Amino acid sequence: MKMKRTNTGVAAALAAIFLTLGSADAKLPADRWTRLTEEERHQLTRAERYVEQSNFKSALAEYELFLQLYTKSEVASYAQFMFAECTRRLGQVNAAINEFRNVIDYFPDSIDAGNAQYSIGVCQTQTGDVEHAVVAFEKVIEKWPKTEFGAQARSEACAIYWRLGKTDKWLPHMEYLATGEYPDSQNLRGISQRRLVMHRLIESKPADALAIVDSKKRKDALTIFSEWAAEALRVREVAGIYGENVAKTMPAIAAVTVAFIEQQAAVVTDADLKTTYEHWCARILAGAGVADKATERFAALLKKNPDNDKIRLEYAAHLRASNKRNDARLIYRELKDQYVADREIAESYKEESNWASCIETYKTMLTKHPAQTSQIQWNLGEVLQRAGKHQEAIAAYQQSQHEPQSLFKISESQGALKQHDAAIQTLVGVLNFFKSSAPEAQYQIAGHHAAKGDKEAAIRTLKTVCKAYLNTQAASKAHQDLALKYGVDVTLGGAAKQEEK
Repeated sequence: MKMKRTNTGVAAALAAIFLTLGSADAKLPADRWTRLTEEERHQLTRAERYVEQSNFKSALAEYELFLQLYTKSEVASYAQFMFAECTRRLGQVNAAINEFRNVIDYFPDSIDAGNAQYSIGVCQTQTGDVEHAVVAFEKVIEKWPKTEFGAQARSEACAIYWRLGKTDKWLPHMEYLATGEYPDSQNLRGISQRRLVMHRLIESKPADALAIVDSKKRKDALTIFSEWAAEALRVREVAGIYGENVAKTMPAIAAVTVAFIEQQAAVVTDADLKTTYEHWCARILAGAGVADKATERFAALLKKNPDNDKIRLEYAAHLRASNKRNDARLIYRELKDQYVADREIAESYKEESNWASCIETYKTMLTKHPAQTSQIQWNLGEVLQRAGKHQEAIAAYQQSQHEPQSLFKISESQGALKQHDAAIQTLVGVLNFFKSSAPEAQYQIAGHHAAKGDKEAAIRTLKTVCKAYLNTQAASKAHQDLALKYGVDVTLGGAAKQEEK
């Protein structure tokens, strides 16, 4: 069977984006493999091994050879699909679309045709042709609705319809993903259920939202629903998906949701379960930005459950988020775990940039909690550094035993004190004893040379980074600095390509 081959390329940037997406999983099932001849298996195995090694160019040649040798093979459709997939993996998007179409044209009744149709939609999505992409996905949904790639096609179509503002077309597909029957190795059902719960809550339809939770597979659907509602009804989450106008209606949406949960929980007699529902209601109000009512709820919960430090911690965190840090500190002082209490109190002072109180709290903790000295010294060093007390910060970092991170922090403070030679020596210690951190240490050494005004040493050091630590983030930064700061064009291998300016 002779098939037309195309070699159309695409821009490198587009290819890079395209390669981040996967197509439908078309791995040959065992029952199809067993029906092959020994010769077919041998040829197909050669191709599959190259795919496993990500050597798609060689795999492409092996699949093409299979198609030439075994035109009438039962898995010729699969070989053609994989030929198209390898073309895709090589970044040749337009050529891949044509090859996937060959699967549909020559093998219209094969399951591989469904995978190919889905893959065409993926390719068109990546080229920005969303109108044709959604048509491709709809064809998959129509002909192969209960397959896994059919579910993936629904998911892709949903993403496009939502971006286009076509909620009427988005909703039925999302409902099927949330409640329909299909193979689901990627947990599309769970993700879709949560997304649909959010949508029903935004519509102020909590009963419909609760119905989405599969009570047959969950001991307590209302508990799961309450958890999902708390995750969904967060101002930032809603604003990102529905926009600021909808986010402004969050207090009303949260009120309807909480009232619904309380109504459903009215018949519950188990005290612990009632506390669970009350706790989720407080979280829903807090996430929706209804700060005063959330505060009332947390206070009432803590009064009823004075020994529950989990509630106490959440209550204090809510007060901090509401800029009531003095009240939060009073709550923290009642925690059973005094180390956690003192740490959170110190952090609350840091949020206010109250460096004096924060430093005093951490210093007091050094005597109160000797078992946590290392972590306390690290936290203290960070606060001292932010407060501009660099000499004290260096001493704290030295006691923290957080090498090599503490050595980087010490060099930062030494640089702030204009002790660049000392900073360089500190970073040399990183080079000598912490090889995995050596690229970043070498890069920072160049910065200290530059701060001293030693341009020549800075350039030499940056070149060393490019040469010695190829394929690291530090090398990329060094290459950029050489080009932009110093006008020196070098390869990432370190060779200069033009005279230094």
